Amino acid sequence: MAKHNCAICGAEIGLMSEQKLADGNYICRKVCSKKCFKVFDRVAATLTDVTDHIEQIEFGTKVWNQIFVPLKKTKNKEEKLRQIHGPKECLVYVSPSTGLIAFNENRYKFMFFGKTEYACVYRVADLVTYEYESETKKNSEGKDETKHYCLFGFQNTAGLSYFRVEMDSKHEYDSLEKYFNELFGIQKTLRNSLNNARRQVNAIKSAASTIKAIKDGTINEEQAAATVESIDAMVLGDRTEWIAKADAALAKVQ
Repeated sequence: MAKHNCAICGAEIGLMSEQKLADGNYICRKVCSKKCFKVFDRVAATLTDVTDHIEQIEFGTKVWNQIFVPLKKTKNKEEKLRQIHGPKECLVYVSPSTGLIAFNENRYKFMFFGKTEYACVYRVADLVTYEYESETKKNSEGKDETKHYCLFGFQNTAGLSYFRVEMDSKHEYDSLEKYFNELFGIQKTLRNSLNNARRQVNAIKSAASTIKAIKDGTINEEQAAATVESIDAMVLGDRTEWIAKADAALAKVQ
C-alpha cells in the first residue's frame, strides 16, 4: 500500500492513519484531523476548507476565552448569554451584547476529566439559516424515535459555516426560532409586518431602478451593492447594528 504525506504537517501516513479529502489530498488522523470539530465533514472538505476551519477554531477559541468565558460569569442581565443545547459535548451560546455566537466544543483527556474548550465564533449578523429538521429512526427497542434539530447556517464564513444542534423537542426549536426572529426584528406581529412591507417596497424600488440601469447601460457597483443590501434587509431584517457590535468586539481580541 502506498503511503502519503499529510498535506498540513507533512507527516508520513498509512492507510489506517490517513484521512482522504474531497480534492484528493490527505491529512493525518492522529494530529491534523483531530484539530477539526467532530461535526466538521472532512470527507466532503477540501484542503482549503480544513485549513480555514483550523484557523477558525484557533481564532474562535481566543474569542471564547477573552469574551465568552467572562460573560458566562457576569451578573449584568444585559450581558447575559443565551445557551442553546447541542450534541453532547457541543453547546451554542448567543451574546446579544457583543453581537456574537459561539459554537463551543468540549474535549476531555479521559472520560469527563481534563476538559479543554474550543470554539468557532460567528457574527450574529451573518446568521442566515436557523431551520427546523427532524429524523425518525427505530431505537434499540424497535420503536420509532424522533430527534429534533436546528440547522444553523452562516454567510461570510470560511471553515465550518453550517452545523446543526439537537433540540429536546419541536417546542424548544419554536422558542429558539422566536428568539432569533425577535433579535432580527422579523417576528410575526402586525408592527413587524408593516416594517417588512416597507423593506419589501424599498427592495422592489431598488431592484426596479437597477434593472432600468442595466437596460440603459448606466449601472455602477454602488447601485448594484445598494440593491443587494435592500434585498438582504427585506429577507433578513436590518442587521447594521449587529454588524457594528460584532466588529467592535472582535477588534479587541488579542
